[in-house]
This record gives sequence, C-alpha cells and structure tokens, in this order.
Amino acid sequence: MIDLQRLRPEDALSFFRSKGLAPPDARFDFRDVWRNEHASNFVVAKAMRTDVLETIRGALDRALANGGTLSSFMDDLEPELKRLGWWGSATERDPLTGELKNVQLGSPRRLRVIFDANMRAAHAAGKWARIQRTKNAFPFLRYVQIQRDTKREDHARYHDLILPVDHPAWLRIFPPNGWRCGCTVQQLSQGMIDRGGLKVTEDFELEERGVLNRRTGEIEPTALGVDPAWDSNAGHAWLDLGARHAGISGGLSAPAAATELGFAMRARLMGLGDGREHLGAFNLRTGEEIDWSVGGADRVRLGPEVTQRLRDGQEIGLVHNHPSSAPLSPQDLATMFERRVTSILAVGHDGSLYRAVRLSSARANIVGFQEVAGEMLDEIAPDLDRAHRDHAIRLIVLEVLRAQGLILYSDSSGARALEVRQRVRGTVAEVVRAITEMLEE
Repeated sequence: MIDLQRLRPEDALSFFRSKGLAPPDARFDFRDVWRNEHASNFVVAKAMRTDVLETIRGALDRALANGGTLSSFMDDLEPELKRLGWWGSATERDPLTGELKNVQLGSPRRLRVIFDANMRAAHAAGKWARIQRTKNAFPFLRYVQIQRDTKREDHARYHDLILPVDHPAWLRIFPPNGWRCGCTVQQLSQGMIDRGGLKVTEDFELEERGVLNRRTGEIEPTALGVDPAWDSNAGHAWLDLGARHAGISGGLSAPAAATELGFAMRARLMGLGDGREHLGAFNLRTGEEIDWSVGGADRVRLGPEVTQRLRDGQEIGLVHNHPSSAPLSPQDLATMFERRVTSILAVGHDGSLYRAVRLSSARANIVGFQEVAGEMLDEIAPDLDRAHRDHAIRLIVLEVLRAQGLILYSDSSGARALEVRQRVRGTVAEVVRAITEMLEE
C-alpha cells in the first residue's frame, strides 16, 4: 500500500486547488466528469448542492495541506454533512434522464472512497509534475506493482515496464489505474538502468479493449488492465497548456507561438516547485529565446540582455508565472509601457493564461487607473476580501486599457480563477463603465 503521508504535498495541493466545481448537471453520476476532465473539475457523485460540494472540497484541502489521515478527515466531515442533510439515502433527480432515483449520499464507506480517490489522484498529479521537472536527470520511468496479497492481476502486465518519461503510454497507464490501486512508478537515470541490469522496453504498444460507457452509450477505448474511469493522466492534463494557449495566441508566427508556449509551461512547472516567479524573454519575430530569469514570490526583474534589446527597439515578448493565478498586474502593464515591451503573457499556477499586446507608444496612466479602481471598489463592494479585490483591480485596469485602444487583451481562465471572476464580474463591469465615462468627459 502506498504511504501517501510520505510524499511532499506542495504539487499535490496545487493540483487540487486548481480545480473548479463541476457544473451542477455533471454531479449526479461518477461518469459525468470523465477521465482527464477531473484535472479541472472537482466532483463527488450525488453532491448536487454547491454548499455540500464546497464542504467536501474544503475537508479534502485541509487533509492534503495538513497531512490529515482518513480518520481525521471522517471525524471532520461527517458531522458537517449530517448538518447539511447530505447523509444516508435520498431521492434525487438525474439531470440526464429526468428520472427520480433512490441514491446513497454520505456514509462511512463513501467518505473512505472520496478520501482515497482524491488523495491518490492528487499525489499522482503532483508526482507527474516532479517527474517533468527532473526528467533531464531521470529520463525513464519504471512501472512498479506493489507485491501484496490483494494486488490486481490485471496490473501485473505492466510491472517492470520501463519507458521514456515522454512515451505516450504514460498518458494512459500512469498509476493509479483503478480504485485503491497501489501501483507506482520509479524514476530512473541511464546509469541506474545500466547498474541494475535493467532494459528499456522496446517497441511497446498499448493494447486496448472497448468498454461501454452506459452514461453516454459510447464504446470507449480503454487500456487493458486499467479500470475505465482511470484511463488517463490527470497530471499531464493539468500541466498541458497547448489548447488553452492556441486560443489566445492568434497573430503569432509558429516559431514565436512555440517559444511562448514552451516558456509558459516551463515557468509554471518551475514555479509550482519553488513558489517563485520565473520569466522568459524571446524575439517575437523569430521566436529566438533571449533570456531566462528567476525572481521572488511576486516579482522578477528583466536581465541586462533583455533591457538592451528593448533599448535597441526589438520586438520582445515576456512570459512569466503568477503563483496567485491572478491576471496581469498593474506593475506588469507599467513595465510593458515604460520599457516598450510588445507583449506580456502571465501563466497562473491553476493554468490560467493572460496575454496583453501593446498597441500604442503613448504613456498610460496605470497607477492612476489602479488607484481610482481601488477607491471605487471600496465604495461599491466594501466586503470583498483581499484576494478578490486584487483580482478585480487587475481586471479593471486591463479592461480600461483595452477600452482606450492601448492594448489588445485576451485570456483563458483556469477553473479556480474563473470562479473568482464570476464573483466579481458585475462589480468589475460597473467600475469599468464609470472610469470609461470619466475619461470621455
């Protein structure tokens, strides 16, 4: 059995906290959120009410952050769920079919399953992040099935399989590969393989079987030996920014887009590991990588090479990570206008992407917009907490600059950032309108 408490929790916690709540109509059946969709959606089957789902998520978050045990998790959560009325059996309507069904809500058995599945998935995603950070030193993975009386014979087919880290099979069979699966992987260097007399598996082809998904009626290809719901790699889905970046990188040349995406994934991966900001600079015309810098928890400086190229009038793009997952800051935008940076991309640790392109050489009153936005927010929404207020100010400044034609702005919010945005959307729109009207007077 895997001892989950021995693993460092930072990456696992970042993965878990990056998730948003699954949509209300995708909370009835465990197949409503399927495979890699779990990388961005937190869901518990039959937890239809948002207050119930948030309560369960909060208890799991505390367990991950504090190294809680199953016993402490159950002691913490059971009375809360009973207070909310989510315990025992009940009648619920299936959003897919409209049928009323007798279903099991909370129970000791369900809490054990919820705890185990979420802890294993989070630690597996965290382990995948660490594997990606260290794959230059340890470029191979060995599948290891824990030898115990309850081991699954279906998983024995993968025991001692050794493949490169980036082999596509790991997107399907990276453990866990079923409920309460105890399989793991071992990172290996070439030297470890040579000294151990091991061999990399050659010409490996993943075998599949068709499995009927009774929720969708579709036959889905599933790796042999893997439980249908676990044929995925949530860590990879969590870290992969390709599709999201493609939606906001229009106008970039292919080389520049590839460099920007590569920098975004690298900055996020490194930041998840050390909690610091990392910054890459590149030539927007050619995609040439110019510089890479490491800063502190909330700031990173431009290197001398980048500064000189900006003075020379080169079109430079900057990419950096935001550990808070908040949008581009007023300081980011001030740097853009003061240093004549052409574009800035920020990547949140939840996978959010925020991109601004400077359209004018005019000086923008960033500090003034920030101050006015803060004053108006304090009048209109005095109860906003610090994180929501900061997020709102950033959005307001961005929208005002866009309304003035000073920047081209696009974004793709991760699940948790999207939750914050939805809560402040109305207030942000009201303040943006007021500032825009003031500027037009």
